[in-house]
Amino acid sequence: MLKVVLADDENKIILLLQKLIDWKQLGYEIVGTANDGLRALELVGQQQPHLLITDVQMPGCSGIELIRRARDLQPNLHFIIISGYRKFEYAQNALKYGVEDYLLKPLKQEELAGILLRLSDKLGEEAVLELRLKKSGERQQELLMDALQSAAKRQQPFLDAAQADAGYGFHFAEGTYFAALVKVDVSNAAQYQDSYQIMMQHALEIVRRELSSLAAVYAAAAQKEGIAVLLQLDEYRALEVKQCFTKIRKEIEKQRDMFWYIRCTICLGGRKTCLEQAGISMREALWLCRDRLCRAQSWLDAEGEQTSFDQRYCLETAQKKRLQVAAECLDEIRFEQELEESFLTLLSQPNLNGQMVEDWFYQVLEACLYGMRQSGQVKEHFSEKLTEKFWLCTDTRSVFSLLQQDVVQELRRLEDERSLRETRPITEAKRYIQQHYRESLRLEDVSSAVGFNATYFSTLFKKETGQNFMDYLTELRINKSKELLCGDQLSVQDVAEMVGYRDLKYFSRLFKKTTGVSPSDYKKLYK
Repeated sequence: MLKVVLADDENKIILLLQKLIDWKQLGYEIVGTANDGLRALELVGQQQPHLLITDVQMPGCSGIELIRRARDLQPNLHFIIISGYRKFEYAQNALKYGVEDYLLKPLKQEELAGILLRLSDKLGEEAVLELRLKKSGERQQELLMDALQSAAKRQQPFLDAAQADAGYGFHFAEGTYFAALVKVDVSNAAQYQDSYQIMMQHALEIVRRELSSLAAVYAAAAQKEGIAVLLQLDEYRALEVKQCFTKIRKEIEKQRDMFWYIRCTICLGGRKTCLEQAGISMREALWLCRDRLCRAQSWLDAEGEQTSFDQRYCLETAQKKRLQVAAECLDEIRFEQELEESFLTLLSQPNLNGQMVEDWFYQVLEACLYGMRQSGQVKEHFSEKLTEKFWLCTDTRSVFSLLQQDVVQELRRLEDERSLRETRPITEAKRYIQQHYRESLRLEDVSSAVGFNATYFSTLFKKETGQNFMDYLTELRINKSKELLCGDQLSVQDVAEMVGYRDLKYFSRLFKKTTGVSPSDYKKLYK
């Protein structure tokens, strides 16, 4: 749909324009109406329409001035003006600004429809091209911000202006550079990933829209840490920067249609004099973003905050070992106890910061992964997904809850998998015994058939069946002999041999011990 804004100081003209045409049928959508020039300009900035239909004379900002300023906001915007006969000279003047056409009052349906039809093909082609260019530009921003994040994490110099131009098409110049993170925290983001991604896309659009009025050159992209931003300003004006990012924060926090709780934190890296130092600024912004886990504030600025990169956290060796053992044993109760103790130790640290919380998170995760891998195959991408979820946490307690819930869930899955692994060979062993119980069957024969060491198999068999191998085999043979003794055709000797006993005396003694009567007496009972 092509987006249209209608502007006229008379409400009846606005209503007439809305009702005169079936806009949807022609491929248009009215995204806003205004009764003065300033409101119309605001709508152009917010809605980014393809077409503006406006009266020549407007309060607050004349039609001619509106067209000129709207074109500055959106160079590809198209215009149709509305004019009265006596004001036709104004319409002629407006044509100098590239106005597509004009409508004379009183408005006529066929004239407006004709102009819109004539424009629709042209606007449609331009909209497709504009979308492609926009997507291409957005992709370049994403690639540039990925490179900046990489430089920040590796603590290496970023690109110089010439490299940024050649590699990404950004024409950076002399001025002030700084990075920022717009971190959007929402309730239950990990549970509602689809809604969160939609909300983040809206937030990114807000960031890009507002930054375009602040800086001539900027890049912004949504990353797992938040919306990462890089700006170059000819001159850093603290008030303008504060106003811009405050507006971004407030606009994002208004989006409560999908989440009841939204908190936006602005994390500004330090100001630098060249592009190569932008990685340092991004590293500072990332540190502040982590630190919001310990201090819930809407505005964090490296220029006024102490970023303590050297203050790290190291998990105690004994605690790490206990976590490993609990995870290896797949003991969720023990794991939760060890995790709670470790978390309390973390909270007791003086001057606790977000980087220390992250250190704790990764060391606990590493210990758990090592332990779990001793007992089975950890789910693919488990570590990567947990790392992404870390950046969805809103405070230290939610980091603890993330580890508790996801690791326990994986422990249970591995336990179920181990139980299945252990049950399967016992099922196969039972099937083998059923097929070969008539033979001289030994524990070693069965364990070899299912691919296990005899000693381990014996322990596993007892655990799963509640009986040792020989008791299970004896019970099976005696039950089979009972069925055979109920018939008239077979002698006790025949039955004994058919269930795997060559020694009649041994069979009789075993049968009586199990049933309380001899095989002969049992046969008489069922004659």
